[in-house]
Amino acid sequence: MSFNRHVLAVLLSFGPLFAHADLNLTVSDEQQINVLVDRWNNVLNRVQGAQPQSLYADQVDWFGKVLPAQQVIASDREFLAKNKDYRQSIVSTLNIQPTGENDDRVLVRFVKRAGVDTDNEKNYPAELQLQKKAAGWRIVSETDAITRRNQHKNDETGVAKGKFDGTHISYAWMSDANPRTGSACTPDSDCDCTLWNSDPHIKPVNISQCLAGAIETLAGLDDSGRDRAVVFPEWWTSAMRVVYVYDIQQNQWIKTLPGFSMNINLQETATAADLVKRDPQQPGHVNVTQAIYDEVKEEPATQVINQTLLTLK
Repeated sequence: MSFNRHVLAVLLSFGPLFAHADLNLTVSDEQQINVLVDRWNNVLNRVQGAQPQSLYADQVDWFGKVLPAQQVIASDREFLAKNKDYRQSIVSTLNIQPTGENDDRVLVRFVKRAGVDTDNEKNYPAELQLQKKAAGWRIVSETDAITRRNQHKNDETGVAKGKFDGTHISYAWMSDANPRTGSACTPDSDCDCTLWNSDPHIKPVNISQCLAGAIETLAGLDDSGRDRAVVFPEWWTSAMRVVYVYDIQQNQWIKTLPGFSMNINLQETATAADLVKRDPQQPGHVNVTQAIYDEVKEEPATQVINQTLLTLK
């Protein structure tokens, strides 16, 4: 799948800047949002005394369907009645960001670990959209990026699906946050990414100086059977990016190639398959097209280098 990364970078660099300026969340707002998310989590964990009635707005976009609040509550109750061992937990910080559409709405992103029993728990990139009503903050949308990817495969570039360990199908995605505060990134703050996997046994890894961008699955680079997760971090400024290639070995994310440069002006439609190709002459090697600066011509250019895929022994 190809897409214009230059346009994506522009949207990232301007959108959050203006949206944060218009949002003006108070300390009280942030506290209320955290309390609401905790209460939502408690309801789905059957915590005694947790009530769902004041969680939702009158209408809720619930996993792609617009439903009345009472129908959402009824659906949750029906699900919990059928799955008595279901449990969930929030395993990351809450990332509270403006939606970019309405001044009175925020998007709360976090990683949810959930399963119908302890042997079937998975990580999910959960998303709650909240709106400030007269009675307080209410949930107006609930979904997760994996569900959205499966509903709209061509539109969701933030989640990749593959056999990254060579055997089991899983999902990979990035989140980003200010490493000092855990809050949403701004152009004036540091920002690091975390690469997640839906398998809770795979520990997430940190990518420094990074805004969450696209991630693609690349198969067939060698005969290991492992798909690779090709990660395209974004940043506020500059056309230069660093691309990373990961797979899963020995139950951990492994960077299988050194990070390499990409110029989103010069390579704006390049896909993972364009940038990293199997070397048919040397098993375990790949040809990588990276961005460079041609000192003689004084202009950006590309060059192809040969790299060895890292394999743990």
